[in-house]
Amino acid sequence: MNVLILGANGRVGTHVLKRALEKGHKVTAFVRKSESINLLHPNLKVVQGDALSQRDVSANMHGQDAVISCLSSTENSHRVVFINHIINAMREHKVKRIIAIGGIGALQASEHLKVYETATFPKEYIDLSMAHVRVLDALLTSRNDFTFVCPPMIKEGERSGVYKTQDTYPTQGWDITAGDLADFMVGELTEKKYLGKKVGISNL
Repeated sequence: MNVLILGANGRVGTHVLKRALEKGHKVTAFVRKSESINLLHPNLKVVQGDALSQRDVSANMHGQDAVISCLSSTENSHRVVFINHIINAMREHKVKRIIAIGGIGALQASEHLKVYETATFPKEYIDLSMAHVRVLDALLTSRNDFTFVCPPMIKEGERSGVYKTQDTYPTQGWDITAGDLADFMVGELTEKKYLGKKVGISNL
């Protein structure tokens, strides 16, 4: 597949980039500074752009089969801007498949209660979780074939291949390595087990 990876130089994005190339995909790595990626590969194209710019995102969507967004920001409102720019570009260029990262707070604690709405959820992550929910809402209304991955704490670590996933609700683990999160996201491109779903993930 031709895959556009946004935030390909980040903590998770670097692992997603590596795994996508290992799987034989042709990757366009979208980063703010092209020199931040030193990897050389015949199936890799590095492009410089700002996800806050609709023009930059749209300019690199042509010819893609799928999008993986590993974008993050200390400014929560930027996350909604990012996803809207991606969705607009996907619509313009008729791309349907997207996998994006959220957070565990956006999952369901029960049928009518999200994890971030529970009494024990850390208050310092509530605003971030609400931003993730707004991103999910944008994906839901986009009519794209999305998968919204909602990990707990992401820790440094390579792919082990030993992790569990669950539709809509958190798994029982408290963390996931960046390598295993990337492994799931790249695998889901073709497996499509969680189309139109938010999914919990953690190491065993």
